[in-house]
Amino acid sequence: MFKKLLAATAAMAISASTYAGISLSGLYEGTLDSHGAYTQDITTTMKGTSGSSTVTVVLDGAFDIDDMYVETTTGPLTFTLGDKSGDDPDVVSIGVTATSGGFTVGLNQDSGEDTELNVGGSLAGITFAVTDVTNSERETTATYEVAGLKATVVHNTVTAGTNIDTTIATTLAGLTLSANHDSNADGTSENGGSVSRVFEGLGTVKAEMSKTGADVTTKTVSLTRGIWTGEWEKVGSADGVTTLKASLAF
Repeated sequence: MFKKLLAATAAMAISASTYAGISLSGLYEGTLDSHGAYTQDITTTMKGTSGSSTVTVVLDGAFDIDDMYVETTTGPLTFTLGDKSGDDPDVVSIGVTATSGGFTVGLNQDSGEDTELNVGGSLAGITFAVTDVTNSERETTATYEVAGLKATVVHNTVTAGTNIDTTIATTLAGLTLSANHDSNADGTSENGGSVSRVFEGLGTVKAEMSKTGADVTTKTVSLTRGIWTGEWEKVGSADGVTTLKASLAF
């Protein structure tokens, strides 16, 4: 079946070889810390579009190719061919996704690997997504939102046991509140929480704190205004580190 999908996708890509629409976007990030160290990175995304087909190329800061893939849509079907692995080791895959009535079903196959079945949608107010349904180590994400309260649970079964990540967030009296519990199959865990608020003329002030099962506490306070974020972070008994970060999307 996937040989047929590969042939169909390649034919669609070739038929769209002359691209009328070209777009360029990206993200630049530069950080200066209190030790005088400055780091920077940039990600650039180029898209070429003709009709219902799009070629995407993503470059990292060294202008090496992270991703390069083609997508084309025919009716309810979206075909994808290429590498969408990001800065992880390159993986070329082919996939097809069908969407109907708010539900999505997809088949995806990495080069040399088995076919994955992925499903997603909304049912009884719960938005869900299941990756690699037939695999015992599948990952399931479920989100439920009611009266301004949003709860998200990510469940993943692995050989060593179960990973569960739970997040609850809401906005109350101008404050954005969030709490998280992360429990891992290897026995490690982490609890965290944050509170933030937008102050007119100043920016967004945010305070975060997390604590691991090994009793390592991380405290963070930040102020974001425009492209700038100033942050102070202290991990365990180490000295606090102050950073100034510029983040510019274009």
